[in-house]
Amino acid sequence: MSIYEQHSFKKKSRILKYAIIPILYLISGIMLIAGNVLPFAAFLFYIGIILASYLILRGYITRINIYCFLAPYFLMLAISIWNNVFPYYLGIVLAVLLGDLLARTLYRILINCSEKSHKFFVIPAFFFSFDFIFQNIPAISFIHMIPVLSPLSTHSFIIKAATVFGGRVVLLLVTLLLSAAAKVLCDFKSIRTSGIVLTICALLILLPNLMDLSADTEILEEVSVASIQGSYTSPSGNTDYEDYINQKFQYYMRLAEFTDADITVFPEIELGIYDTENKVDQTFRKNIIDASKQLGGLALFTVTEGNSVTKSKDERFISALLLNDGKIVGISRKRNLVPFSESRNYSKGKDYDVYETQFGKIGVSICYDINAKTVEQLKNNGAQIILAPFNDSGFDFIYHNIHRYFPVMKAAECAVPIVVSNEDGISQIIDHNGRIIAELGYGKKGSIAQNIEIKNVKSFYLLFGRYLEWILFLGIVFMAIMNRLRIFHQRKKVYHT
Repeated sequence: MSIYEQHSFKKKSRILKYAIIPILYLISGIMLIAGNVLPFAAFLFYIGIILASYLILRGYITRINIYCFLAPYFLMLAISIWNNVFPYYLGIVLAVLLGDLLARTLYRILINCSEKSHKFFVIPAFFFSFDFIFQNIPAISFIHMIPVLSPLSTHSFIIKAATVFGGRVVLLLVTLLLSAAAKVLCDFKSIRTSGIVLTICALLILLPNLMDLSADTEILEEVSVASIQGSYTSPSGNTDYEDYINQKFQYYMRLAEFTDADITVFPEIELGIYDTENKVDQTFRKNIIDASKQLGGLALFTVTEGNSVTKSKDERFISALLLNDGKIVGISRKRNLVPFSESRNYSKGKDYDVYETQFGKIGVSICYDINAKTVEQLKNNGAQIILAPFNDSGFDFIYHNIHRYFPVMKAAECAVPIVVSNEDGISQIIDHNGRIIAELGYGKKGSIAQNIEIKNVKSFYLLFGRYLEWILFLGIVFMAIMNRLRIFHQRKKVYHT
C-alpha cells in the first residue's frame, strides 16, 4: 500500500469514527422511541437495540456516541412531558442534564467492562436498572419517566409475558435477546453462547403466551363497559362557573347518549362539585344523580370535592363518584397529584377502597395514579376491574402514546381489566392479559363499549414476579460493585508497582 493510499485509508477511518458512527447511534436512539411517535413504527425498537448493541460490540464506544444514542429519549422526555410539568422550561434543562449524566455513566460502565464478550449484557442491564429505579425506588418513583418498553404497548405477544415477569423483566429479556442477536452478527464464532441466551430469552417470552394461566379460572360474569371521550371547549363570552360546569356536563351526556352498558366511565374532567357539607352542590349533585338513573347500572363521574364551610385545602380533593342507579356507592380520591399544579391546589387521597357491586368488585384509579402502585394495591384489596378516568389534554400526541402504556402494563402485571376514559384521548378497554380490546384514538370524540370477563385471576407477577425484579436488580448492583472493586485493586497494584 502506497503512502497516499495509507493516508486515504486513515482519512476514511477518521470520517467513519467521528461522523458516521455517531449518526448511526443517533438513528438507533430514534428507532427506540419511534413507536411513541408513530405506533405503527414500533417494530423499529427491535432494530434500534440490535444496531446499538452491534456498534458497542464492534468497539465504537465514545462519550459522544453514547450521548447520541440516549439523546432522542431525553429530548422526547423534555419536550413532551417535563416541559408541561416543570415551570419556566426547567423540565427541558433537567432532562438534558439527566441525559448527560446517564450517558457518562453508561460510557464508564462500557469501557470498564472486564470482558469484551460481556458487553452485550450491559445495554439490557442498564435499561432494566433505569426502568426499575424510576418505578420502584420510593424516593424518586414519583418522577414521570418514559418507560423504555412503552413503544411496544400494542404488541400483545410481548406484553403477555409481563403477566408473569412484569414489565421490567420483559424489557430485560427482549433487549438481552436482541443484544445476543447482535453478538452473533458481530462475531459468528460466539454463536454457541449467544444461541443459548437467545433460546432462554425466547422461551421465557414465549411460555406465558402458550400457557394461559387464567384459562382455568371461573368466569364469574360478563359485563359490558363503556368509555366516554371528548374535548370540551368553553363557548366564547362571559359564562359563570355554574353554567360552565352544566354546559360541560351536558356535552358529555350527549356523547354518552347512545351507550348501553353496565358500567359507564367518564374522563377526569370536572363534571360537578361535591360539597361534604351539602350546602352549595345541590344542582351539581342532582345532575349527576339524574344522569346515573338515565344511564342505568354503574357510572363514574369526576368532581371537585371540598368543604364549603372550612374551605380548607386539606379537605379539597379530585374525586371520582361511583353511582349505582342514582345512589352514590363510592368516593375515590386521587392519590398521586401532578407536581406544581394539582399538588398546589388539592390534597392527596389516602384510601384504596374497593366497592362491591352487582357487576363485581370495583377499584378506581384516577389518571396519574396509574403511574404509581395504585392498581397493585386495589388488586390486593380484591378489585376485579379497575375504572380509570384520565385527562391528557394539554399534552401533545406523543405523550398520549406514551401514557397508553401504563394501563396496558398494569392490567397485565395485576391480571385485572382496566377501563380508561381519557379527555382528548387515548381511551382504552384492556383485558386482564394486557390486550387492548377496544380503543378510541387521540383527538377523537365519542364512546367505545365492549364486554369483559370478570374473574378472580391470580397475578403471578404480584405473587413472585416483583420479587424476581428485586433479585435481578440487586444482582446487577452486586456485579457492578464487584467490577468496580476489581478495577480499583488493579489500579492500586499498578500504582505500587
